[in-house]
Amino acid sequence: MQLVGGAMSLPACRGRATQAPTMTEARLFSGENGGQVAEAQIVAAMAASDVVLIGEQHGHPLGLELAADLFEQLLATGAAAALALESVTRDHQAELDAFLRGQLDEAGFRKAADLKGERKFPAGHRRMVLAAQAKGRPVIAANAARALVKRARLEGLEPLRALGPEEQALVEVPEELTEGTYREQFVALMGQHAGVDAATLEGFYRAQNVWDATMAGSIGRALAAGSRPVVQVVGGFHVDGAGGLYQRVRAANQSAKVWRLSVVAEVAEALRAEDRGRADVVAYVGPLAAA
Repeated sequence: MQLVGGAMSLPACRGRATQAPTMTEARLFSGENGGQVAEAQIVAAMAASDVVLIGEQHGHPLGLELAADLFEQLLATGAAAALALESVTRDHQAELDAFLRGQLDEAGFRKAADLKGERKFPAGHRRMVLAAQAKGRPVIAANAARALVKRARLEGLEPLRALGPEEQALVEVPEELTEGTYREQFVALMGQHAGVDAATLEGFYRAQNVWDATMAGSIGRALAAGSRPVVQVVGGFHVDGAGGLYQRVRAANQSAKVWRLSVVAEVAEALRAEDRGRADVVAYVGPLAAA
């Protein structure tokens, strides 16, 4: 996903065109010990968790297909799961619910939620939403309203704290920004763009934290409503390793079992050393095309 209001984007959060992957099926490895993992084992782990974070490569056909396959298998177990989407913002929950009830057709939903085109609502996401619809499970518009994220980026967090109740429901304002490795990795990635000064970079990092805080809050609400597991589909940078969303979900739900799948756009016959600890399971799905 592109960062709001600018042309910069994180490699793991990009909605970009892809070439046909060089792999026809994902290779799945434990992120802890490197052992091969079967899909049935993954589905069992998902079903035994409170929160499942799927860190995807946006627009990658094989990665999206894997996520949809796993979610459909999870629902087939009878799990009382909920699906949470990074790509749909809270101000479009009503349209999403109307689509799930059959009161709004897909074209109308896409238009209302600004999801026109394959990049914004890819086939894998569509499959997951339809699977939840078929089982009568909730789908959550998990992200912050774009206009409010833009305000956080340009004006800071204080104006968001002064919002009225109606707008406050569309965003979660973090008390503080996530520090440490997450910030360091963000700065290293975003700092590669020409002409990015420190103030601009800090604004984009605030926006990133508002996304994380809002999605974590949406997950918490779904847990409180009784869904287990809550399956959040999100760009991999938010959850991999010390990802900010992962940190916020863990901090806000300390007794919850949080399980992660990381989709990596590389070819590998075994777990790469740099991916150890990236997630509970690492899925290699082949390369993306150059941007």
